Amino acid sequence: MATISSPGVGSNLDVKTIVSQLMAVEKQPLTALAKKEASFQAKLSAFGSLKSVLSSFQSAAQTLNLSTTYSTVKASVADSAIMGASVSGAATAGTYNIEVKSLAQSQKLISSSYAASGTVVGKGTLTIDIGAYSGTAPDPVSFTAKSGSTATSITIDSGNNTLEGVRDAINKANSGVSATIINDGAGFRLSVTSKDTGTANAVRIGVAETGGAGLAQLAYDASTGGTSNMSQNVEAKDAVIKVDGITVTKPGNKITDAIQGVTLTLTKETEANVTTKLTLAQDNAAVKSALDNFVKAYNAVNKQITDSTAYNSATGSSSVLTGDATTRSIQAQLRNAMSGAVSGAPVGMSVLSDVGISFQKDGTLSLDSAKLDKVLADPLKDISKLFTSSDTVTGIGSRLNTLVSGMIFGSDAILNGRIDGINTSIKSIGSQMTAQNIRLATIEKRYNAQFSALDTAISRMMSTSTFLTQQLDALSANNS
Repeated sequence: MATISSPGVGSNLDVKTIVSQLMAVEKQPLTALAKKEASFQAKLSAFGSLKSVLSSFQSAAQTLNLSTTYSTVKASVADSAIMGASVSGAATAGTYNIEVKSLAQSQKLISSSYAASGTVVGKGTLTIDIGAYSGTAPDPVSFTAKSGSTATSITIDSGNNTLEGVRDAINKANSGVSATIINDGAGFRLSVTSKDTGTANAVRIGVAETGGAGLAQLAYDASTGGTSNMSQNVEAKDAVIKVDGITVTKPGNKITDAIQGVTLTLTKETEANVTTKLTLAQDNAAVKSALDNFVKAYNAVNKQITDSTAYNSATGSSSVLTGDATTRSIQAQLRNAMSGAVSGAPVGMSVLSDVGISFQKDGTLSLDSAKLDKVLADPLKDISKLFTSSDTVTGIGSRLNTLVSGMIFGSDAILNGRIDGINTSIKSIGSQMTAQNIRLATIEKRYNAQFSALDTAISRMMSTSTFLTQQLDALSANNS
């Protein structure tokens, strides 16, 4: 007699349901492990978020610990049409009277007129030098090549001996000048311009003709006493300014080293003996921004701690870090560090409330802008003493920077220790869950084998019972 191959068929025994229910019981330890892992993952996420906001808070504290935060100045020019001004960290407050006697400019040379831009101008070699002339033309003057520069030789042959060809050859040579063609309505002229401003960047053009005359018309050398064929239509000039009566000469109109920490960008000459005022004033915007960021950064830390440790008494529900000792310790340490006075700081500038920063009932910080403005406007109060450090004073910015660093950096950091411990627990649970899954697979296989065998045995017994019943019924019928 054939056996029943599908569990439960013929025996009415629901093997799948029985095994499923038994396995649900067997899986309870695995479910407990999964729940425990989820709890650790939630804590890991909470500590990661706390570490992130603490890092931002530390950055805000570091900014307050920088002396440059309190020494920033801003520049303003009485007549901005004459020049612009910007400052770096080295600038100090003060005022300066500045006269712009001349603007720096590049030398421009212009050729005689040609009938067309394609006119042949001759063959030979152009030699372009960058340097400085001494003396006053048309009297004989001398030329001194610019230090570090090398004369550039440009070959003019049948392939580039037109006005256009010379222009293109000059521009390709990277010789310190640029060339263009100007149509003045009566003809075409070659214009050559020094790429850099200043008298040290004047141009000299030498010509050696070969195989045809004409190229010498493009020569220029002021030291020949005015016999040059190219003419100068814009002379090379240095920028000349007077700062509080002191003459300063520079090759360009962007001057970075006349006043320490100040960059001047000249745009217009002043009238003779007329000055414009440059004012370098303390820029309190940087301080106000740093303090505002500090308050916001701490409030972000406070919110993260409050949200992750909250307990709802009405519902009896806890948050992921409710009752966590590490979190409570971090919060307490931060508050203590900000509440204590700075030892050695000036009277009236030793606690946060002196600059308008105070704790609220909900544990957050608030900044009284009006009080801060009043402090910043008082020349007798140095706000930097409260936050920065010196040999004898440890300011709040330095204090908090050190404190938070010990919480989030290094293997000994309190948060890193907790995070490492949680990761170790998660790894251990993962190993246990793997072992449980292997065990459950073995148990399920055994249950299926056992109940399939039972199903088959019951099915056979039912078949035997049916057969015997049929035989007995047949005997009874024969006897009757």
